[in-house]
Amino acid sequence: MKKTSLFSTSLLVARVLSGCTSQKPNAPDQLNQQSVMALNWFQQSGEYQALAYQAFNFATLAFDKAPSLTGKPKAVIVDLDETMIDNSAYSAWQVKANQPFADKSRSRWTQARQAIAVPGAVNFANYVNSHGGTMFYVSNRDGKDATATADNLKRLGFTGVNEKTLRLKTDSSNKQARFDAIRSEGYNVVLYIGDNLNDYGAATYHQGNAQRRAFVNQNSRLFGTQFIILPNPLYGDWESGLGEGYNQLTPERKLQTREANLKAWNGK
Repeated sequence: MKKTSLFSTSLLVARVLSGCTSQKPNAPDQLNQQSVMALNWFQQSGEYQALAYQAFNFATLAFDKAPSLTGKPKAVIVDLDETMIDNSAYSAWQVKANQPFADKSRSRWTQARQAIAVPGAVNFANYVNSHGGTMFYVSNRDGKDATATADNLKRLGFTGVNEKTLRLKTDSSNKQARFDAIRSEGYNVVLYIGDNLNDYGAATYHQGNAQRRAFVNQNSRLFGTQFIILPNPLYGDWESGLGEGYNQLTPERKLQTREANLKAWNGK
């Protein structure tokens, strides 16, 4: 009787433990896990490298072909994160540590100065600076991280990084005022490079994806000539554009919104 009881108890415990291990991950876990394939592609694929090189090859041609204006030196405005430097190690840390994005942890990553260069970015930046142009690094990194950001860029070989050319966020993530300031200083801005449509001006700022796609359609001829886009499947305003108030949603609602935005085959 005791043996039977002990066996039954053991079987029950095994079933309970089995159920625990196969339990569906909670919503925050799922949000992070959904980034894994994007990270694999971003960090491991030759295709990502090819797209980055392609972007900067087009950028070099566009810079050379852009007309010069008397008394106005050429300038190129670039974003930093996932445009000129690769922070995917931070995103991978989020997955492995099961942590959401947070300003505090992102700042720790920035202070570590471990971002690497996007393929082709250093050569392009230095080409512009050595061929009569000026590179402006306009990023929404926090202003308090300016020294660490400049150190990281210089260690990677980027030239012309200084207080004038490095313009981080102060009061707003809308970059339009910083773009306008560069123009008002007498520069002929011939090229904008980024991984987010907001890197080309205020037109798509805080807009939904329908409006963002409309902007692209309306300006299709500028891509490859005045606007250069880098691939970033990891994060961006395209995600917040999935639904109104997306950033304020619970993890459960974010998962629902992501799934609701899928255009799926019906199987027939």
